[in-house]
Amino acid sequence: MKVKGTIRREDLSGGVMVLVGDDGKRYLLGGATKSLRQEGLRVELEGEVDPHGVSIAMTGEPLLRVKSSRKL
Repeated sequence: MKVKGTIRREDLSGGVMVLVGDDGKRYLLGGATKSLRQEGLRVELEGEVDPHGVSIAMTGEPLLRVKSSRKL
């Protein structure tokens, strides 16, 4: 799946990065490179939602396993 949106930092669990999609859906990022971990960055990400993904962040958002990315 492809998702366009904005990277945001959440202060939960010491700070985690989430993607806020243009459609309003939110995803915890799995496998995102350091270059993607920038507050306010507009991106298009391609990946798969992992229904069994586990994170210590406990944000409640589904985990998006990032396969590729493109800055917008």
